[in-house]
Amino acid sequence: MKSEHPFDILIPAPVSVVKQEGAVTLANLKTLHADPEFTGIAEEFVRLAAVFGIRLAVSPDPDADLVLRRNGTLETDEWSIRVEPSAILAESAGRTGMSYAFSAFAQMLFAAEIRGPASAVLPRGTVTDKPRFAWRGFMLDSARHFQTPATVKAVIRLMAHFRLNTFHWHLTDNQGWRIASDAVPPEANAATLTAGQYTKDELRGVAEFAARHGVRIVPEIDIPGHSRGLLKACPQYACDAAAPGGEFCLGNPETIPFLKKVFAELLDIFPDSPVIHMGGDEADTAHWEKCPRCLAAMKAAGCGTMRGLENRFMTEMTRFLIERGRTPMLWGTCSGQTYPPDTIIQSWLDIREPLRVAPNGNKVVYSVHNSLYFDYPENLSEPFETWMFELSEKGVYMTDPHIIWEEKVKDAIIGTEACLWTERVPEWRVMRKILPRLGAYAECAWSLPGKKLWHDFLRRKELLEAAGYYDFLLGNCRERGEE
Repeated sequence: MKSEHPFDILIPAPVSVVKQEGAVTLANLKTLHADPEFTGIAEEFVRLAAVFGIRLAVSPDPDADLVLRRNGTLETDEWSIRVEPSAILAESAGRTGMSYAFSAFAQMLFAAEIRGPASAVLPRGTVTDKPRFAWRGFMLDSARHFQTPATVKAVIRLMAHFRLNTFHWHLTDNQGWRIASDAVPPEANAATLTAGQYTKDELRGVAEFAARHGVRIVPEIDIPGHSRGLLKACPQYACDAAAPGGEFCLGNPETIPFLKKVFAELLDIFPDSPVIHMGGDEADTAHWEKCPRCLAAMKAAGCGTMRGLENRFMTEMTRFLIERGRTPMLWGTCSGQTYPPDTIIQSWLDIREPLRVAPNGNKVVYSVHNSLYFDYPENLSEPFETWMFELSEKGVYMTDPHIIWEEKVKDAIIGTEACLWTERVPEWRVMRKILPRLGAYAECAWSLPGKKLWHDFLRRKELLEAAGYYDFLLGNCRERGEE
């Protein structure tokens, strides 16, 4: 097998690589020094080195063999690694950037060690990198099929290895209400596919785990539709208590006070989540059209249509979050509704949606299904729903939210998000559905378009696979997800 320069195998592809003559023999690395704020990440470097038999001792000496140093001139998510014959220096402005340096260093070590420790070296040079998009998200649906906290943490660790920074957690839907709540009775967790519910302590534990790995959580409670399980347990908030359906009654004066109580509890569980997702898509108007209270509310509000009443309802709920210092987020709607400009819109159905909402001032997260829904099969031998089609790794890689209308949408689109819905994905299939497409997606979210080339990505991925990196990810993320 041809040896590759470890700087040339990174996924996602970095902004700048400068190569020089000379190298560091990995077996000669003995000591590590870290600035105080990088103590936790230093432990990750030590554990990683031990995989290859390199025993790093943490040292107070700033002239150690491997140094993790704060550099206040770098941007928040920027990082660099400089390899000199005397030492390896990793720099960032804070913990987040250093966690990205760690993920890159892991790939470098696997590439360097591919022929064994006797010939393992890191060539001299410098890698400097920062992301294209601020929002580099991944969504996991825990409402259809439940996943244990350990599996959720494993997903978060996997995200961190590919320098993704936002974990969108879909916690409620028709099939299950996964939040153990004081406001919602246990019966709301219909669990029509698999049973399971997270205690408040488990939810907080996942949030703390994510923060340690540079990942923020966007929790989601999906309203006013996708609520069949909750309304079966609380039929008083449905249009027809005898046949609740999946939509909250928009005309019931008790609905909004109840939901504000539910979301207040969510804010308490996730105090460090600046963005809260409220769903907002695919609500069926059939129950509303037959409901005397909804019809009366629509007339009193002068809305004209039920979609107008829905918009008014959801806008009031988003104001509730704004008043509490959080940013609301909604799925893009199929009905052409517009929401206040301080609401983030997640575009999933139509590539034209960013073009529609950008003039209103909304920021957009790009998640269009035909490019970024990981429940779609990588090959057609997998189980899939009738509306799905094949989404290959290459199909994911070719995604670019600016590709058609860059000048019109570039200021509105704050990033991308891949999504794994779980109608057909039980817990044991989650990691398999995420890999190998996560690397292809990460390069779309992180790397500049000029750095992306499909055949070059394949070369880098194949080398990392041959070096055992993907096997390491699966084992390490599962094992460390228990922590």
